[in-house]
Amino acid sequence: MGISSAQGKIETFNWVNANKDSIMNVLDIGAGSGTYHTLLSPIKKFNWTGIEAWKSYIDEFSLESKYDKIHNIDVRSFLWKDFYDLVIAGDILEHITKDEAILLVENILAHTNTLIISIPIVHMPQDEINNNPYEKHIKDDWSHNEVMETWKLYIKEFWIPKGKKVQVGVYWLSK
Repeated sequence: MGISSAQGKIETFNWVNANKDSIMNVLDIGAGSGTYHTLLSPIKKFNWTGIEAWKSYIDEFSLESKYDKIHNIDVRSFLWKDFYDLVIAGDILEHITKDEAILLVENILAHTNTLIISIPIVHMPQDEINNNPYEKHIKDDWSHNEVMETWKLYIKEFWIPKGKKVQVGVYWLSK
């Protein structure tokens, strides 16, 4: 699949645009088709690093030509060395257990000024897609309240859609 819901993308664009002067290095976790790179590149020239676990997406979506660095690794095995002004975890936390998500967010927050999480906040089961095991939703029932409670110490802002089509929430976290 390699793509995600359009919900929250405009809000993410607006936030990054408003904060662009403090952002130079961006890490995109679960790069997929490069959605966030494509969305945010018109704002300014960022130094982009991507993490994509599924090698086929790196090839299919030419991620090596989009990102300054691309790592073919499961983020749970990523060795955190660098510091990033912004990390984007777009639609990835539902693909791991809650305990793994909590640990991952802690690791990320030790290496960034701001973490943007985009996550389904409704029951959204999903199995493998095109034989990609990383597409399976392991924790498929996050809610807005659960996200807020889990990371209440770090969430500085959030956005959830209004109306009947609520699917994805966007959360801005920092220590």
